[in-house]
Parts: sequence; C-alpha cells; structure tokens
Amino acid sequence: MLKILRNKKTARKIWIALAIIIVPAFTLWGFGEGTRNKQENAAIGKIFGKKISNLEYKESLAAVKTSAIMQFGDKLPEIEKYLNLPAQAWERLILLYEAKNRKINVTDKETIELIQNTPYFQDKSGFNNKIYTETLRYAFRLQPRTFEEQMRQSLILSKLYQQVTAEVKISDEQIRQEYLKLNQELNIDYFASFSSDFTKKIKPGEKEISEFFKKNKTMFKVPASKDKEAYIPELIQVKDQIKDMLIKEGSRKMAENVINECAKSPKTCKIKEKTTIFFKSSDQIKDLGAAKIFWDNAIKLKTNEPSKIFSNELGYYIIKLKSIKPTDEAKFTKEKAEFGQKLLTEKKSKVFADFTAALKKKAQ
Repeated sequence: MLKILRNKKTARKIWIALAIIIVPAFTLWGFGEGTRNKQENAAIGKIFGKKISNLEYKESLAAVKTSAIMQFGDKLPEIEKYLNLPAQAWERLILLYEAKNRKINVTDKETIELIQNTPYFQDKSGFNNKIYTETLRYAFRLQPRTFEEQMRQSLILSKLYQQVTAEVKISDEQIRQEYLKLNQELNIDYFASFSSDFTKKIKPGEKEISEFFKKNKTMFKVPASKDKEAYIPELIQVKDQIKDMLIKEGSRKMAENVINECAKSPKTCKIKEKTTIFFKSSDQIKDLGAAKIFWDNAIKLKTNEPSKIFSNELGYYIIKLKSIKPTDEAKFTKEKAEFGQKLLTEKKSKVFADFTAALKKKAQ
C-alpha cells in the first residue's frame, strides 16, 4: 500500500490529461480481494492465447464499473444498460496485456501524484485524506490498497495511449480547413429533381410486382426464431412492401433522368433554378436537407461553375457556387489554439480506437 500518500503534498497536476485516456481506454484497475477458490481460478476465455481466469475477468468488470462511477456519478444506474460493461472489461484486459508486453511501468511517486490531484479527493486546500477515505468507502466501495493499484494501472494505460499516439500531428493548414468547414458560410444556385415529384406517376402492376417477387424472394426471407424455422413469406404478405419499393425505385429513376437532361441542355431544363440562403456545412437547408453534401461540393467550385450531378435521399442536384462570406480572421486567430487542440485530441482518440480494434482482433 502506498502509505506515504496519506502525508505527501501534491507534486504536479496530471489528472486532467489522464482523464482524456480513462474514457476510451477503460483504464481503472478493478478490485477482487475475495478468496481465490477453484471457481475463481477457472479459465473463462483467452486473449493472445493466454487463459483468463474468472477472477481476472471479475476484477476487470469491477474496474470498468469503477470507471463508469467516476464518469457518470449518480446517473450511472440510468445509463448502465447502454454501456456494455462486459465488453469493456475484455477490452481493458487486452489493453493491459499489450501494455505489459511493451514493458510500460509506473513508479509509486507517479501513482501518488495522480491520486492527490484527483478532484474527487480535494478541498480548497488540496488533497484531503478524510475525503479520500470516505469516497473510497462509500462511493467506490474499495480498500485504499486496491484503489491505489487501480490508479497505477490507469497510468500504465495512459502511457500506452501516449506511445500509440505520439506521432499524431495536425498542421496549421488542417486546422484552418477544419475550422472553415464548421464556420464558413456560402450560398448556392441549384437545380433539384426530387423523387417525391414523381411518386404519383409510378403505378406498379400485378405482373410487375409478381416478377419482382420471383426474382428477389430471398430478400424477404424471415430469419429462424425459437418457434419457427427460417421461411420465405407468400407474395400476398409482402405485396404492399414490394409496391412501395418499386414506387421508390421508379420515382428516383425518373428524377435522375430529369436531372441528366438538365445537365445535357441547361437552357431547356424544365426545373427552375433556385438560390439558397447562406449556410454552414453543419446546417439544414430548407427543402434540401443536411447541408454538408452541398457545402462539400460547392467549396470545390469556382463562382458560377456548375457541379457534377450528385444526390441525397431526397433527389438529384446540380449546383453552382454563388458566393462565400469572407472568413473572420480575427475570430479564427483567437480560437485557433483551442480549436486545434480539440482537433488533435479527436485525431488521437481515433488513432487509439483503431489501434484498440486491431488489437482486439489479434487477441481473439
């Protein structure tokens, strides 16, 4: 047990940085002080060919529960069913195994500093031993020695995260481009051919419906259940479904044909050109839906240059960039550092998530 903790003053602030790691890595080491009987020592699975005992798994499961308590507090009972703690427990075991293979270690001093800088255990004067003891007893239900080992493991996985993401960088140009995606406003002229405009013109006949069913029967196969084997329903049971599918397919095809004609001969296009208000990539555009696809296509164009045909769930489009609002350089300069740090954190988290996913595949 790190007895020195009870009397040692705070050395440096590291909890905030570590907190970033705790959520994606599930790093808290769990308790498991019970008797190691035969049942606890029995293997319940393997990672990288190594047997994992029932006790190890229980400790890991308890650990991610502790992590969840620290993250969600008294709201945990409401959301615990959505967290899939068992899966997190296995993931944590895999990450700790990898950290051990890399010979990542943590000193007592580092562990002490982490605990003393944890907000849970502080008052206005800093680390408070009484708060520490009572929090472990009533909130986490852990003995100090167990919790101190948890924190040691937290730091080990923090170092693993740092190793994996050490080479992740983000340039000034990347910061600027991502900032513009979220903040720059533009507007467009557009031709839109909506599928809904042609829905009433599509009227599938009995023969068409029947032929579609014959060719695509497996599409309607009902999976096996406890009471029934897998089966393909009768045509009458899926007739309305097929009709809706044919109407949707037909109306989209008609909408596509119309926009193709406009692309070939803009002067004879039957669609009226319209203009949007200024919008950001994260906005919703009236009648057109999510703005991102329109912003992404427009930003590549020169003013009044027509785009290639593209589509979303509503229909098909040809757009022209009308204008772009000038960037507020003063605002960008003010927000650049914080925005860039956020982007870097997101990028590192993505890299670590991909690393973890690959590691899990190897572990199996």
